[in-house]
Amino acid sequence: MRRGDGGGPFRQLLSMIATLVMVGVLVVVLVSSGGWRTVSETLGVGNPDASTAALAESKKGDAGRNPDAKSLSGLLSLFGVHTDAGAKDTGKTPDTAPTGDAAAWRAQLDAAGRIGTADARPGGYDRETRFGGWASSGCGKATTRDTILARDLTGVRKDSSCRVVSGTLRDPYTGRGIGFRRGVKTSADVQIDHVVSLYDAWASGARDWDQGKRIRYANDPDVLLASDGPANMAKGSGIDVNGRSGYLTQHTGAPDIWMPDNKAYRCDYMAKRVSIKTKYGLTMTPREKQQTVTYLAGCVAGKNQ
Repeated sequence: MRRGDGGGPFRQLLSMIATLVMVGVLVVVLVSSGGWRTVSETLGVGNPDASTAALAESKKGDAGRNPDAKSLSGLLSLFGVHTDAGAKDTGKTPDTAPTGDAAAWRAQLDAAGRIGTADARPGGYDRETRFGGWASSGCGKATTRDTILARDLTGVRKDSSCRVVSGTLRDPYTGRGIGFRRGVKTSADVQIDHVVSLYDAWASGARDWDQGKRIRYANDPDVLLASDGPANMAKGSGIDVNGRSGYLTQHTGAPDIWMPDNKAYRCDYMAKRVSIKTKYGLTMTPREKQQTVTYLAGCVAGKNQ
């Protein structure tokens, strides 16, 4: 017998057990971190949706982003698997990630009941003179727009002036995946939406603010959301302040309030409107408040999901 062969089969058994344990640990890490979708779609194996209901519940509030994407790529590289974090429009409709949080909707339902009502006063509104443009982010040539792109997109790349030049958006308004690339002909594919529009804010109280507060509102990340360009343009002011049921054709039960096409995001969207109006002490028209309360009550009851 050659030296070193003693206990060979036993050592091989231990080695196999250790390997199986490592594989098991890796699978648990991938599934619990949401990384199994990346591995599955990259290698073309398995079910990318293989996660438990409990894990899905633990991702409430994710808003469609994978905060672990960078660390996951590093982990996979140890095993010889490399993923491309660059911007890419796969043409697939990604899973949306609304909060699905009835408790959060209930909190905003209660808050909506405390919002004051008043007739809208849109007269004198002018976007540029009343709210200004994007403010500097404090880094190079980047503005608030870049700040929101960096927050809401994945696979973000920036230039030497801190401006976002590419990334991928999981658009909450349409549920589509959108590849963003900075350029004269492509930048408008992804726009930054004021969830409570500047027009709505002006008509519901911002006209009485000083200019500094209006500029702060226009650049507040809590008010802003990266979205599909055409959807943002279709939204317009987002509110029919005259109560003519301008959005009746959406059949949402809130005909004065614009809603995203992505039904999975509508409860979150309505709750977000309430949180913004509460934060800034903005009012609602009587019809707007009635429709908001009714819709959020339906969300809490599970009727609008």
